[in-house]
Amino acid sequence: MKARVAALAAASALVAAPMLTGPASATSAHGGSWTFTDYTPDPVSLAAAQTLYLSTGRVVTSYCQDSRVPSAPQDVNAHRFRLSAPAVLQLHVTPTGAWGVEVDTPRGATLAGVATGRAATDAVDLRVRLRPGTYVVAACNLGGGPDARADYQLTPAR
Repeated sequence: MKARVAALAAASALVAAPMLTGPASATSAHGGSWTFTDYTPDPVSLAAAQTLYLSTGRVVTSYCQDSRVPSAPQDVNAHRFRLSAPAVLQLHVTPTGAWGVEVDTPRGATLAGVATGRAATDAVDLRVRLRPGTYVVAACNLGGGPDARADYQLTPAR
């Protein structure tokens, strides 16, 4: 009887183990989506990035940090996740107008970022290779509608 209970417990643990590692473990390819909400657009960030690029040729990767417009209480501007193994994060962002999206460290260093166009149909893709650790995907409204959706895919890095 004890052997049967032990075998059942071991089988249950094997079934539950993938669920305990969480959605961002990157031990196998998986995906999902995040929804971002920002009711306080800040078009100055996009204009400043374009001016910097035109004057220096330097590409801006951080659109969401140092915003001049404070967030509204109902805004959802970031989603945090943790990786237990190296992975490649691929984002496909479908906004309603101009939005900035970036992948940051918990301390605020931007690893990669991109801005969408002003048209409602301008979707963008971002791909970044990440080491094990904690990361934040941040999105901010640069002059579009209040909502954006980011579909993500995490694949193990080799």
